[in-house]
Amino acid sequence: MKDRVHRERRSQKSTVFVALMLFQLVLVLLQLWLFVSVLEGQIGGGAKEMAVPGAAVSVAILAVNIWMLLGIRRMDASE
Repeated sequence: MKDRVHRERRSQKSTVFVALMLFQLVLVLLQLWLFVSVLEGQIGGGAKEMAVPGAAVSVAILAVNIWMLLGIRRMDASE
């Protein structure tokens, strides 16, 4: 019985980990799009007003990444 519960818990953790990795992929693509758009604005017309919101979103993405890392560590430690 304990072995079955352990296997199910491991399977559930694996599913959560894959979901977090897919969300991480979305965040990386968003970060890349943000970088390209800000850089294009800087090169194309010198639009400096895009830099501050771009930096704010980058910091928010960093915070989400740190939160996910701590969650994965907590999930791994509970095993």
